[in-house]
Amino acid sequence: MVNKEPNPLMRCLDYMYAMNYLLDKLDPIAKVLLSPNVKKRMEKGFVSFALFAFLVHLALYVLNKYVALDMPSTLFSSPLQILYTPFSVVLVAEIYLLVYYLPSSFGRSMGKQIEIIALIEIRTVFKDLDNTSTWPWEAAFFPHILSALLLGGILVIFYRVLPQQVARMEEDDLQYFVRFKRVLAAALMLFLLALSAYALSLWSYDIVIHPDHLRMDPNTVFYTEFFTTLILVDVLILVVSLRYLHDFGQVIRNSGFIVATVMLRRALGIEPWHAFAYEVNAAILAVLMVLLQRYLPRRSKS
Repeated sequence: MVNKEPNPLMRCLDYMYAMNYLLDKLDPIAKVLLSPNVKKRMEKGFVSFALFAFLVHLALYVLNKYVALDMPSTLFSSPLQILYTPFSVVLVAEIYLLVYYLPSSFGRSMGKQIEIIALIEIRTVFKDLDNTSTWPWEAAFFPHILSALLLGGILVIFYRVLPQQVARMEEDDLQYFVRFKRVLAAALMLFLLALSAYALSLWSYDIVIHPDHLRMDPNTVFYTEFFTTLILVDVLILVVSLRYLHDFGQVIRNSGFIVATVMLRRALGIEPWHAFAYEVNAAILAVLMVLLQRYLPRRSKS
């Protein structure tokens, strides 16, 4: 008796049924995690935690100055360094918003990535600003502040040229694609919370064990891992979108956004001027991809 090969069409239908079933089960949970009410509570929580972190850092700075607790000089030698801690909380809040907007707009998510890198550069300035007596352009913080200024200017252009319309899809396809992105974003949010707790514990351990010389760069501890995961998520969204998007401009734009994300990821943890070049080129690439999409002819579904 000859065993018949499974019908490829039936296998495809079974796969689609399984995916739809899985999305039906997970989408209600994702809707709760990404709901406006949860967003409002998370924003209030981030503000409260930023204030708490600021007060704790301030108290430790005062104790270190007058009681000599032998705290790391990179974080407790100047009052300006106190701003580093609440700014770190603000950065995590921005990453949360990046994940929140991911299901609704790939372009807005790209803009959030550039915003996060600009804030990372500004946060770095707080650490170095009080430890220099040279000309500003010779100081260690100069490439960071220059990068933040240029990224801010490019962001103005990016949001001005970014189209507001939703991608052209059939109604059923659009609902499926949005559900898929929502479930993926909810999973990314849970990963973000776990990664935040893990990075905070590692960083705290490093401060306690090596107070004289911190071995861990906060960018490496948290942001590098998150951006690596974000690249994988973006690629997965792009691959799935190829099934529904029939506009070459949108496909090439999203592909360019992923390249820009890879460049932003590469900029973390490298020499400041090299990071400056990667960051500015990534932001310019994002703007060019949006312009390319706008002026490429649209292709309708045949």
